[in-house]
Amino acid sequence: MAQKVLIVGGLGFVGYHIVQELKIRGYEPVIGSRNNKHDENAEAPIIEVDLKKMSDQELLQVLAPFDYVIFAGGADDRTIPKEDAATFFYAENVLPCVRLAELAKQLPLQKIIILGSYFSHFNRTRPEWKMSERHPYVRSRLLQQEETIEAAGNETAVIILELPYIFGSSPGKIPLWKPLVKYIKNSRLVFYTSGGTNIVSVEKVAKATVGAIEHAKHSERWIVGGENVSWKELISKISNALGKKRIVVTVPTFIVKVFALLTYGYFRLINKQVGLNLYHFITTQTSCTFLDTSDSMRHLGYENADMQEAINDTVKASL
Repeated sequence: MAQKVLIVGGLGFVGYHIVQELKIRGYEPVIGSRNNKHDENAEAPIIEVDLKKMSDQELLQVLAPFDYVIFAGGADDRTIPKEDAATFFYAENVLPCVRLAELAKQLPLQKIIILGSYFSHFNRTRPEWKMSERHPYVRSRLLQQEETIEAAGNETAVIILELPYIFGSSPGKIPLWKPLVKYIKNSRLVFYTSGGTNIVSVEKVAKATVGAIEHAKHSERWIVGGENVSWKELISKISNALGKKRIVVTVPTFIVKVFALLTYGYFRLINKQVGLNLYHFITTQTSCTFLDTSDSMRHLGYENADMQEAINDTVKASL
């Protein structure tokens, strides 16, 4: 009998590909959605799973058939909450996972896989950036790891995958990269910051996620990634996908900080808080946040992808 896997947040961009990979490997995927809504692009059954509102008894009944749970839900750093940012991100990213881990003690659940952010990695490796102190979103990702592992005890394995920027496409989903694609499409001169990042294809994230089910152990944190690129190189790849030639102008960091400070002040003026403190985040944005993912590739069983192809898919879905 195939092992059953629940993907909480499985209707999202990454969730679609996780479902595909699970089916390829012989698992039985089921998508967990807060409102049990219909999605014509979903290729697995959808059930209602609301870790914030459903009672313990309701959740225990829903979770009982599953061998594994993948948490691909929560709020990302783009969200601008209407309330205190720290409170919001804690409620969205930490509390559901902690509750899941506590309930798992009463279930035959073997593993909980949490899809997190590579900002948690840099919180550990670049302490001078003070990311958990300055950014409510990053703090929530750190507490998501720590409190879920603690809540699970030794009964259920909790594995964290820390993800960088993801490219690719999923049916019916608009890529988060659409504003950047539009900017590059419409501008002969592209103004951007210095620095760089790691990028990975959504298919490889799916492979790594299922690899974590099969190979990762309790409390392990794995950095999942692909190609290290400068922002200039990334813009060039997007330009290639658009069939355009663009000149990239690197904006001096001090000018970027001025704009970030003004934007931060504007949000304060309208009483809005964001997950990333825009002024302090410039230090991260203008650095080369590169990753060595050779260990995770070997352990979780995924490999580098052709990122130009993944970016082509992203651009096509953005137009």
